[in-house]
Amino acid sequence: MRHWLDRMGMAAGFVFFALFAFGAWLSIAPASAQMDRGPQVEKTYGIGLPRDHASQLFRDEDYPVFGLKAGQEAYRDIDGARMKKDVIALSKISLKHRDTVNKQMWGRFPGTVADREGVQYMTDEFRRLGMTIKSFPYVLPKDWRPESWSAGYTSSAGARIDLLTAFPISGSAATPAQGLSAEAVWVGIGAEADFIGREVKGRAVVIYSTFVPGGRSHSASDRSRLFNANSRAQALGAAMVINVMAVPGNGVFQPEDGLTKIPHITVSQDEGFALRDRLGKGEKITFTLNLTIPPLLNVPVEYTIATLPGMSEEEINLQIHTDNYFQGATDNNSGMAAGLELARHYAALPKERRPRTLTFILFPDHHHGEVAHRMKGGIDQTYDWSRVALKLTLEHPSETLLYMYNADLTATNALSAVRWNALGSVEFERMVFNQLRDFGVSVYGVEDTPKNGNFAPSFHIINHVIYHTSLDNPELVPAEGMQRSVRAFASIIDRVNTMTIPQLRGANFPPKDGRGTVLGPIGM
Repeated sequence: MRHWLDRMGMAAGFVFFALFAFGAWLSIAPASAQMDRGPQVEKTYGIGLPRDHASQLFRDEDYPVFGLKAGQEAYRDIDGARMKKDVIALSKISLKHRDTVNKQMWGRFPGTVADREGVQYMTDEFRRLGMTIKSFPYVLPKDWRPESWSAGYTSSAGARIDLLTAFPISGSAATPAQGLSAEAVWVGIGAEADFIGREVKGRAVVIYSTFVPGGRSHSASDRSRLFNANSRAQALGAAMVINVMAVPGNGVFQPEDGLTKIPHITVSQDEGFALRDRLGKGEKITFTLNLTIPPLLNVPVEYTIATLPGMSEEEINLQIHTDNYFQGATDNNSGMAAGLELARHYAALPKERRPRTLTFILFPDHHHGEVAHRMKGGIDQTYDWSRVALKLTLEHPSETLLYMYNADLTATNALSAVRWNALGSVEFERMVFNQLRDFGVSVYGVEDTPKNGNFAPSFHIINHVIYHTSLDNPELVPAEGMQRSVRAFASIIDRVNTMTIPQLRGANFPPKDGRGTVLGPIGM
């Protein structure tokens, strides 16, 4: 903590403490699990992650606890600490892939040993609980998976820099075998006005891109519907595009939705700002990139359905993707851990107390096209949705709330609010909101559309700031958040089990608006 005061001065330090409640910092402790300091970059700017994790991350016991209320005692067995152990165990599978297979492009990808080990971790526990397991092989027609890359630049002042946080964005074009070199040009946030008077044809176009709020959604991408900066640069003839991700620190970023005609990469704010400063001094920067992406076709994979029988053939259907980038602690180890804990909770009950059968669909290709769902003869097309009372997609149920604080990035001991959707009758949608609220899960006022289709009454919540980044570590997936979310899920399932499928669907299912019958919290 001392370096914060050294850096900001005593007066600014006292303002900082007031903002976060005096004394809260006393409980900060060095991270104890798996976050490392990241690459040793040339220059740093502000307090950032992962390099400053030891002063920034709170322990699980430092998060405020949202206790059970009267009438919620049935969910006491749902244990955040146990789920956190699952999150860490699954992260270790990804780290093993990094250390033994590819230190650059790593995680749990469809068809890999890491993919199979992650699924086996789930199915071993399902079998221990007495559930039945069925696997359904299929072929992933193609996948984008870089083999290796290197990026760097030289300056007219004599500097030669290797970029240690460079990462290609999925879908990006490869470079020629001999690599690609181009003069760099900085275009700020890449709005149309920023390109006026800038020569970008044949250049390495550098764009500063902010999280909105993070992970996949960043300001330069078409996905954000803000500036369309990346596609504008490509249309104007850029040789390559470099997104400087506006997150203090030395993180690595894979936001997806890369440009397909030219190479497209991200770099950290630390390395991007050092590049910016050289350009600001008038130095000529020549950027060099080598990116090898061999064809990857006809990958054999499988999805899995685990079943816990109930008193009827009507179903509570839980959908869980098992693939991830980097450690994937929130995306989607946390969703996998949530599925395991729900299975434990309901398997501990006698069958007579499970009015409906629970089915858990594990699929390995969420970040790779969701072919298991969308292919001819896939889940969407062939599943008997008429008997599904509830479809719950388990994705990213817990994440630490982070703030940009001037030049710094600071963690808190609070939980992030979540994207969410409830789709069904008014009664169902209001019940979902009420249960999330009553168990301490905060949601956005803006609602999502449903995940994995509108085939049945459904809901989901999603944290989406650190996913698809090297910051997605167990230390930023609080056990308290897991506990609150999964207890809320179980309470919703139990209330769904007191309603008929027509009551859950409502008169006109699916609603015309994908956000549901009741939009946002209005009228809740």
